[in-house]
Amino acid sequence: MQVKQVRTEVLNEKIRLENSPKPTDKPTGLGTVRFVVICKSDACELLENAKEVLKIVDNTYDKNWPTLDEWKCILPKKFIDSFDPEMSHQEKIELVEFQKTLSWQEKTDQDKERKWSLSSWLYWMEPENRTWFWWDSACFEEPIKDTHFVIAVTILEWPFPWGALRWLFKAFGAIDVVPEDEV
Repeated sequence: MQVKQVRTEVLNEKIRLENSPKPTDKPTGLGTVRFVVICKSDACELLENAKEVLKIVDNTYDKNWPTLDEWKCILPKKFIDSFDPEMSHQEKIELVEFQKTLSWQEKTDQDKERKWSLSSWLYWMEPENRTWFWWDSACFEEPIKDTHFVIAVTILEWPFPWGALRWLFKAFGAIDVVPEDEV
């Protein structure tokens, strides 16, 4: 991924996080992918919390990428506290070995439920690894207003890794993040 292209996308993302795109705006990259985020309650608050984290991340692209310890001071405490502790080298080796014993479906299910470490999430937010960017979001009306909302991201490649997007919402209490075509 070209870092220059990512920086352009980040600038556009900053604008879209503040103001929804106009109906005449055309998505960049390959287009958009939509997801439904399922929550226990307070869906719109969860959405705003996630957007705030993205704004913070976007504001670091103009500077040197912060260290892990610096990120722990920059990002909201509630977000930081949602992550699992960093794994030791030995724990990473053991996890990889364990995952080799799982079927594809078991591994997929485990990956979907496993908490992330902060460093793992930040890896996918680094300029050279970003492949999705905020396009738009909307809260629903009753009766699902408090438990669901929809988001759209513009993507630069297909397929694209979206685990960090899922964890962005799960970190604030989302039950699941589901591609719209799977709902």
